[in-house]
Amino acid sequence: MNLKEKLEKIKRNTLEIVEEAELQALLKSNKKPKAYMGYATSGMLHIGHLVPIFKIGDLISSGIDFTFMAANLHAYLDDKKAPWNLLDARAKIYIEIIKAVLSVLGINESKIKMVKGSDFEFSKQYWLDILQMSNLVTLKRTKRATSEVVRFGNAPKMGGFFYPFMQIEDIIALKADIAFSGVDQRGIYMLGRELLPQIGHQKPVCIFTPLIGNLEGNKMGGKMSSSSGKKISLIDSKKEIYKKVKNAFCKAGETKNNPVLDIFELVVFPMLEYQKRNLLIKRPEKFGGNVTFKTFSELQKSFSQGKIHPMDLKNSLAEELEAIISKVRNRLNKNKLLLKKAYPELA
Repeated sequence: MNLKEKLEKIKRNTLEIVEEAELQALLKSNKKPKAYMGYATSGMLHIGHLVPIFKIGDLISSGIDFTFMAANLHAYLDDKKAPWNLLDARAKIYIEIIKAVLSVLGINESKIKMVKGSDFEFSKQYWLDILQMSNLVTLKRTKRATSEVVRFGNAPKMGGFFYPFMQIEDIIALKADIAFSGVDQRGIYMLGRELLPQIGHQKPVCIFTPLIGNLEGNKMGGKMSSSSGKKISLIDSKKEIYKKVKNAFCKAGETKNNPVLDIFELVVFPMLEYQKRNLLIKRPEKFGGNVTFKTFSELQKSFSQGKIHPMDLKNSLAEELEAIISKVRNRLNKNKLLLKKAYPELA
């Protein structure tokens, strides 16, 4: 794969790269650049998380050495979204889920390094860097940079203010050249690009993926969230998946503000490409019979022209999501005790 091909593969289905010229220079100068992505191990992962997880495959196949970090300490610092006694178990569950999802793409788990935040976040140098950064920025600026990620509330706790500096220092501790995440993390990483050179470190290239809105449509209220009931969890049953997809907003012929189409574009078609197959939408003969699509643009065009009924689109989406999520369920069912320990409320 030449440089142009690598860049095109890395760029697809991303919302922003800061800066693209820096990424190009990095790929030219470093045969095996390092990237990382971290998830705070709080609520159960949902299908919105599949967008960056599937994108990991593009980075790995472009020659990037990738690390996934289960940010267990961050989950506690964010208003105790994860209780202290559950941090280790939840980190292990997240790692198992990442492995299961990547297996859907045919990516061997040996291709990605998995770490927990608590494995390295107690070192002396780690905290010396954090102390230096904390004296370079105001509380107001820190809160603004973190507001899309941390739940501050009316009486913000100090843990939420440690959070962004730790996330920035994770880049250095993991020796990452690239910070990769959903665009909701942008504020923290832009702060990092500002602060790290001031304490003697190189600023990272940042790659951001778009967010999937909740199933009621973006106009109805924001991104899909682990704490929201308007999501499809990565451990939902087949019955739950079909029910939630059936009730999702999907206006006939409407291609904007359509979470069903968004999921096809950002999750299903990237998966289909790795699996080397086309999308099959099953329909009775009286409604035109089965139809296949090679690309998302073909599907989008047919739907906008009224050739695909919303319910046929939803049935196809539910089938594809069940194929993914069943892999996660099957893996976690092999260790039900760990799942129960991490999420007692699911027992």
